[in-house]
Amino acid sequence: MKNLNIPFIKAHGNGNDVILFFENECNDDIRNSSFIKNICNRRTGVGADCIIIISECNDFDFKMDYYNSDGTWETFCANGARCAVKLLYEKKYIKEKSSFLSGDGIHEALIVKKQVSIKMNTPKFLSDRVVVKGYEGYVIDSGAMHFCTQINKVYKMKNLGELGKKIRNSKIFKPKGVNVNFFEKINDSTLKVITYEKGVERLMLSCGSGSLAALFYASKHTNFKNEVDCVSKGGNLKISFDKNWKNVWISGEAVLLFESFINLKHFI
Repeated sequence: MKNLNIPFIKAHGNGNDVILFFENECNDDIRNSSFIKNICNRRTGVGADCIIIISECNDFDFKMDYYNSDGTWETFCANGARCAVKLLYEKKYIKEKSSFLSGDGIHEALIVKKQVSIKMNTPKFLSDRVVVKGYEGYVIDSGAMHFCTQINKVYKMKNLGELGKKIRNSKIFKPKGVNVNFFEKINDSTLKVITYEKGVERLMLSCGSGSLAALFYASKHTNFKNEVDCVSKGGNLKISFDKNWKNVWISGEAVLLFESFINLKHFI
């Protein structure tokens, strides 16, 4: 008989909110796209940008599977991963230093006071320069696929959500689509970033892999210090990197909001 009372934890990293599940406390229905859509619904569910399922992994401290709010599986969410690390640390399942497996590969994690840091894999260009809906940029793999384009006074730009949706659904990116990042360099240690995320289908308060993709692109065309504040409407993420982008870290706070239970019959 199915266990209908499913425990969960609500958390956020810079406003990028996530519902966390422990696989061994649930059943397979939590991977069902209808369940994910329903629980992420902000009016009739718990509400979140995504869910993360945490499971045991023989060679690492844990494994995480990430699903967008539309029920689609995606490779990685840096802010969500930071929330998972914070949760496991608070429950004393891991120590300050840990390692885990996700859809894009292996990551290390570190907690120092309130800061939760994730080591990212080296970003890479997946395209030459492309022009989409009048905006030029590059597609970059920074754990997930992102199209990045530079815009002056990005926070004053109107209808970014509409533009992001058009770029995300452009024929050049079909059938899977792409995340879209608009960025503006403020100085050699500050970058403003706004992300339209596929699978959530709106502008985000923050996106870790999107901020990394934007910085990687920007750093190839202009000089930055090796530690940069990536500013989004949800807050700041600090990204550090070495000359060859082999030692790349994203750092910021992660907040555990509350723990509760749902009755599965209301969501499937």
